[in-house]
Amino acid sequence: MKKLNVIIITIIILFLFSNISVAQGEKTILIMLDELKFNTIEKITQGIDFGAGFINIKTRNPQGNESLYFSIATGRKVGVKKEYYKGLYRAPEGYIIISGFDDMLKNLNTLTANVENCLLGEKLKDVGISYIGDNSAAIIAADKNGIIERGEVEVVYEKKWLIDKANYHLSSSNILVLSLQLENRDERIQLLKEFVNEYRNYNILIVPKDVSKSVNYMMNKTIVPIVYINEKTNGIINSLSTKRDGFIALEDIYGELLSIYGRQHVSIIGNNINITEEKDNIEYIKNLFNKSINLMLLTYLFHGIVYSVQVYTAYHIYKNRSDKLETIKFITNFTIINIFIGLLMGLSNLHVNFVLYFIVNLLTTYAITLFVTEKGVNIIGLFAALTYGIILYGIFFSPELIYNSYIGFNNLFYGARYYGFNNGIMGVLLVCSIISCHFIMELINKKPINDLICFLFQLTNMVALSARYGANTGGFLTALILFLMTSYFRFFKGQWHIKKLITLVVIAIIIFSINMYLDYYSNEKSHAINFFIRIRNNGVRELVDMLIIKAKELAKLTILPPFSITIISQIITLKSLFTNAKNLEKETYTILITSIVGFMLNDTGNITFIYMIHYLVSFIIQHEEIPSGS
Repeated sequence: MKKLNVIIITIIILFLFSNISVAQGEKTILIMLDELKFNTIEKITQGIDFGAGFINIKTRNPQGNESLYFSIATGRKVGVKKEYYKGLYRAPEGYIIISGFDDMLKNLNTLTANVENCLLGEKLKDVGISYIGDNSAAIIAADKNGIIERGEVEVVYEKKWLIDKANYHLSSSNILVLSLQLENRDERIQLLKEFVNEYRNYNILIVPKDVSKSVNYMMNKTIVPIVYINEKTNGIINSLSTKRDGFIALEDIYGELLSIYGRQHVSIIGNNINITEEKDNIEYIKNLFNKSINLMLLTYLFHGIVYSVQVYTAYHIYKNRSDKLETIKFITNFTIINIFIGLLMGLSNLHVNFVLYFIVNLLTTYAITLFVTEKGVNIIGLFAALTYGIILYGIFFSPELIYNSYIGFNNLFYGARYYGFNNGIMGVLLVCSIISCHFIMELINKKPINDLICFLFQLTNMVALSARYGANTGGFLTALILFLMTSYFRFFKGQWHIKKLITLVVIAIIIFSINMYLDYYSNEKSHAINFFIRIRNNGVRELVDMLIIKAKELAKLTILPPFSITIISQIITLKSLFTNAKNLEKETYTILITSIVGFMLNDTGNITFIYMIHYLVSFIIQHEEIPSGS
């Protein structure tokens, strides 16, 4: 009997201490709102230090609230049909059940195995996670069975009720997911302000599920402002996922919540959320948003100019209009010079004023084009070399120069890439290296020196596109193939031999392995090495999932105009020009093959192809005449 009493007392003590340990842990509140405006942020954070920035809430298709909540809950972008969600109800035992959860889980748009084990509500169940709300945001707090142990299935928008319920549930859990509908009503914004002030000493993440009208531009349907309060710093949020002040990735919410409670793992996509000190962070993110919108508009506009030039060139070459040669030369030279000017202007802040940037850019480009044309300069050779040089300077010493140019701007509104080389500037880098190398070797014309120059160009390409700098794995592989191609023709004399082929393959494997090795042991791992780590942990389905996404994206962007029209135009142009490019056969085929490789290895490889072929067409036109009609 005594033994039984001891056992019972021991169990009771253990139970009580386990509840105390949960109750006394670090507290975190994730607040999901209907929308969040800049002036709302100012109102609810008065007198509080906080981090501000943006997050892209784009998910996989079908997009919607349920897809967003599941993406936060699983730490990866997924999609699910909203029809599967049937509502919330409380079981007689007191816990919350999400009706339709099993159907949503089974029909998630992802190939990740055992995704149910990745759920926040499952991973942090022992930490304690509760929910207050009346909608599908409960998904974030649910375990793999769609159950939330503690919470409310309604919201009363009254201060005493909300704080009493929050205190009650936070007394037995460390994480609270709170879903509120502000509906742009002053009294609810005031309620949120009082709630945030009450729990200002906790970790508070405020994330809207929709884009507010204040930032809902034609090009922005997914970028929303967020707030992070963690008692540390007033400033701008960032993370290793984006490496950009003012932006974090959607997966970082998952990464931050797990890191708070010591559950980090190398297989997780998201990273910790950091705050860089900034006194007036609201003004900073307002300016950041306006700058990003302007750069997006400029990117569309100048890309459109390049595409239009390609269509114009194809039309007149197809018509055998030799009388248009000088006009074609001028406009192709104009666009080549304009890419260089766009990069050069990345050193300035002119892009904050759309009209001024546009005028200065075009007038400067036009004046330079007129001048160098009159002087008979080798424009394609000179400006390919200058462009190559400024890209290298940017990626090694001043990345903002790249990001502030229309050719290097990463489409933050698309949400696919935040740092490193996009596939447009990757293509420009590679094609400029080929043309620059040809241009310099023509000037020197000494084989040993030329061989060294050629080798250094190819080596530099791979370093620039490596995980440490350009962080473009598809681009790195394209540069590697270019290096092997150049080595084969230059050092092996283009002679076919199985031993030489094996040597090249071994060299390729060694170079790629070195890049991955250095990435793996770096403090800031790239997406590429994290992806390989996830394949190791999650299996081949992770690779298949990625390949399907990339293939669909490439197919979509290739078929859609203006890309399809531009690519068809370029094929028409090349078909006519190649017959007259006998003297440049080695360079033309090198550029063509590299552009095709770049096209196939990247999800936006169509843009790589377009820019490399744009330079190739200009290169041939500068050296050859347009074939005359019969």
